[in-house]
Amino acid sequence: MEASNQVSEFVIFIGRFHPLIVHLPIGILLIGILMHFLAKKKRFQYLDKAVSFTLAIGSISAILSCFLGYLLSFQGGYDADALFNHQWLGIAVGCFSLLAYSTRVWKKTRKSFVLNSIAMGILFIGLGLTGHLGGNLTHGSAYLTQYAPEPIRKIIGLAPKPKKRPPIMVLDSADIFLDVINPMVSNKCISCHNLEKTKGGLLLTSHASMLEGGENGPAIVAEDLQKSELFKRITLPEHHEDFMPPEGKKPFSEDDIKLIEFWILNGARPTGLLADIELDEDNTKLFENFLGLKDSQNNPLLADAEAGDSLVIRSLRSKGFKIESLSNESNLLDVSLSPNNIKGLESIEELLLLKDQIVHLKLSSLGLKDNNLKVIGQLNHLIRLNLHSNPITDSGISFLSELQNLESLNLYGTQIENKSLELLSTLKNLKRLYVWNTKVTKAKVEAFKNSRTDLDIIFGLALFIVKE
Repeated sequence: MEASNQVSEFVIFIGRFHPLIVHLPIGILLIGILMHFLAKKKRFQYLDKAVSFTLAIGSISAILSCFLGYLLSFQGGYDADALFNHQWLGIAVGCFSLLAYSTRVWKKTRKSFVLNSIAMGILFIGLGLTGHLGGNLTHGSAYLTQYAPEPIRKIIGLAPKPKKRPPIMVLDSADIFLDVINPMVSNKCISCHNLEKTKGGLLLTSHASMLEGGENGPAIVAEDLQKSELFKRITLPEHHEDFMPPEGKKPFSEDDIKLIEFWILNGARPTGLLADIELDEDNTKLFENFLGLKDSQNNPLLADAEAGDSLVIRSLRSKGFKIESLSNESNLLDVSLSPNNIKGLESIEELLLLKDQIVHLKLSSLGLKDNNLKVIGQLNHLIRLNLHSNPITDSGISFLSELQNLESLNLYGTQIENKSLELLSTLKNLKRLYVWNTKVTKAKVEAFKNSRTDLDIIFGLALFIVKE
């Protein structure tokens, strides 16, 4: 049970004036300290008369702030150690502000002057430390240093900045949790649900902590919106006392909520490329808008694609090819051929007439030969290629070396061997590779992963979740 349930609501009401009042002693005492040291210079001696009054007002407001902060602590949801340090540093600031005032109005002696200057110096440091710890309680310990440049991080002993997620150029390369859900939740919720401030016992800094939840149950339950506490809170009426985030903070938009709903209903996975998840047109637009993409054409190589020849498209469709636009406004195409369609396979060279438009291609279980890959290797705008369950070998893979836009390649159930990994190492944009049920060895996969840490190689049962 939270502390707020053990005290009068009036106590919490009064305590919440702490953030309002706390800025008064900070500003007033800093002005007093500044005037104290400036008054030592002849040109600023007129400030000396105002220092005592400023310290008196600052001391009173510091003591009041301590009292309100103590009442606010009953609200609960704060890290105990961080709260303890902030509380006692705040009390120390109040004490030293009184000491600074007392030594200031005390009988003017050399000793009182030195003591006053020492108190002023300690008070200045205390204000900075107390304010910093208070900020940590509100925003988390990384708030102040989150965007610090590397030289400063090194000086103050911080670890290097976490590696940024690569920029998303096309929708397929986005990770549903790492690039969409986690940034969204962090932006809206992390100030109240971080390591220093776990309001409601809820931590939202990772996928695992979301599943663990807080005092009211798990924040997220895969495929169950009703049991997902986070989803329930963000969809309450804004005037409801349990609505998240609290008043004064920007709520989740309607589109944000739809994205979280989609993620939960599709298993609330901790990772997974959107290339591996079936999206209808509406969901595609939602993800594109969130990621700042427009019709998946942020890739400059694809932005100027003209419309494909309608006669060619009609011809290919008559031979069994399924051809769809990525969206109503896009000229980019998703092309596939149903398994065992020999008639369509014989017409594979016609795909070259749409080489500037085809970005997704699925040719699985067709008896595809190595020579057929000569054609596919010329479709240099391909982003996603699925060739699973075809008898292709390393010789055929060599024809794919020019597919420099390729991000996802499915070679499950083919006859490739270790040499194919070396041939594919030239594809710098490749982010996901499926090589389960091939002649590629586990040792080779592990070695290749060490040299290409940006590449996710699927070598086991994870393939069953792929919906290309």
